[in-house]
Amino acid sequence: MLAPVAILALINGCTKQTGGVIDPAGTPPFIGAARVYPDTIKMTSLPQSAGILTVAIRAQATLVRQVGSADIAGVDVGVIASGSTSPFLTVALHDDGSSPDSLAGDGVYSTLLQFTIPKSASGVYILRFMASDIDGFVSNSVEAPLFMLRNNQPPVVSTLQAPDSAMVPQGGQTLISLYIRATDPDGQADITSVFFRSLDSSDPTQKFIMNNDGTAPGSVPGDSTYALIVKVVDGPTVRKTYRFAFQAVDTFGDTSATILHSIKIY
Repeated sequence: MLAPVAILALINGCTKQTGGVIDPAGTPPFIGAARVYPDTIKMTSLPQSAGILTVAIRAQATLVRQVGSADIAGVDVGVIASGSTSPFLTVALHDDGSSPDSLAGDGVYSTLLQFTIPKSASGVYILRFMASDIDGFVSNSVEAPLFMLRNNQPPVVSTLQAPDSAMVPQGGQTLISLYIRATDPDGQADITSVFFRSLDSSDPTQKFIMNNDGTAPGSVPGDSTYALIVKVVDGPTVRKTYRFAFQAVDTFGDTSATILHSIKIY
């Protein structure tokens, strides 16, 4: 009779130690379903400030009670950006009947999520749901997609007003006024800059920003015409033909088509 008693004592000792021969018995919580409302968002419909969008959604997870499972300690949802693997935001869900949860204790956990993203951060976001109980057991992981659609339209430049040629007096200078119309299908506020580049300069990538403040002759503040006055000073190499490329950029970083124009300085 001594051997069975010794074996029983050995088994009882092992069941009390996690990671031993026999781990503690228990049933982890189980998430049966998870959803996000809405699951598809057109990014141009979101409120924005300086190119930053505010996203507001509702997340919901349904827990299935299993035999032997302990009380739930918490249910969380993590938001994972498109192209990433780790959540940049984690929020607790609740089942207490307070908004947006509809009924307390029914096993459906809900929360409201609000976060900001740059306008360029489109793609498929993942909401990852997990639960844990008071015994420390962790549930299965359930994921729901959130589609952020970048349905932006680029700005449009048109109606360029610029001379084909200009004369610089010997030892003097001349002013050249440049005007171009820039519009955006998503609204004028979506335009961040209108500019031109001098393709024959020492730095053809440099942008010369045109303005819409009415300082150029004949321009009206706040309309869709952008202007810049360029000063050309006489010099040994100034008399030649210059090529200019005009474009506009919006808050998504989308660029308009390019308008090319040449001005001969003589």
